[in-house]
Amino acid sequence: MKSFFDPCYREKDCVPVAYSWYDRADMMKTTLEAVNHSHSLCEIMYVCEGGMSIETEAGRVELGRRQLVWLDAGIRHWNMSFSNELCSMMNIEFQYEASDDRAPSLRAIAQQDEATRHMLERGARVAVLNDTDNTLFRLMKAAIPLADGIDRDSEKLCSLLCVQMMLEIARLLEQNQTQPSGTNRYVTEALAIMRRDYAEPLTAAVIAHQLHIQPTYLHRLFREHTNKTMNEHLQSIRIQQAKLLLTGTGRSLLEIAMDVGISSQQHFSRLFRKWTGLSPQEYRKTHSPGASAE
Repeated sequence: MKSFFDPCYREKDCVPVAYSWYDRADMMKTTLEAVNHSHSLCEIMYVCEGGMSIETEAGRVELGRRQLVWLDAGIRHWNMSFSNELCSMMNIEFQYEASDDRAPSLRAIAQQDEATRHMLERGARVAVLNDTDNTLFRLMKAAIPLADGIDRDSEKLCSLLCVQMMLEIARLLEQNQTQPSGTNRYVTEALAIMRRDYAEPLTAAVIAHQLHIQPTYLHRLFREHTNKTMNEHLQSIRIQQAKLLLTGTGRSLLEIAMDVGISSQQHFSRLFRKWTGLSPQEYRKTHSPGASAE
């Protein structure tokens, strides 16, 4: 039973090979037996909708929508339970084996990718992570049907996707390590949603729903940890994007307003002046390439 962190994987070329997987729409109905085991496979449990909890050697893990737990080989886990609402999950289990050129080896990746190297150095055998931008969701959705395939090409593609999953897990772990001390997890995730979806009709209720918390609680966290409101952060992100569009494109003010999630040109112009002290037209004139220093 070899851990992902066993030095042997960096002494020779090894790649992940999937041995177990599922994508279930209703875990309460489709989980036929109690989980209480450890095994030689590395494992990723991913909650698509609803919520679940499970006991591990490192403590109790609770997951909500778009969250996952990474379990190293040999980590015992037991007592899986689900929230009363519908819980859908994905799971994939794999182990590292001698490379046959189906995918880049862990040794080669560790030499080139700093986040993977740091992950191996830290030895995080259990990690709860937030898939804010849905990268792991897409990778697992693509890998699981390939794992069901019996042809050689499907096996190779599945291994490649498992490599990408581990790269993303290493990136998320690195992101957690570099998060400023005192920053709240929900605030960090909410800001990531704003930066990703600023062009959408975002509200505190929409963001809080994605994070599975109450809007009033999220508002309070922002005031406590940033001394700004959620709306101020969202406006700032939208205005920064608008600046880029004003100086880098010839799009009209209405088009730019719509591009950054503001439905009214008048409201856009008023907000822009509030944040920059200039009208959008003045900003474009003075900050576009070729504009005079004056």
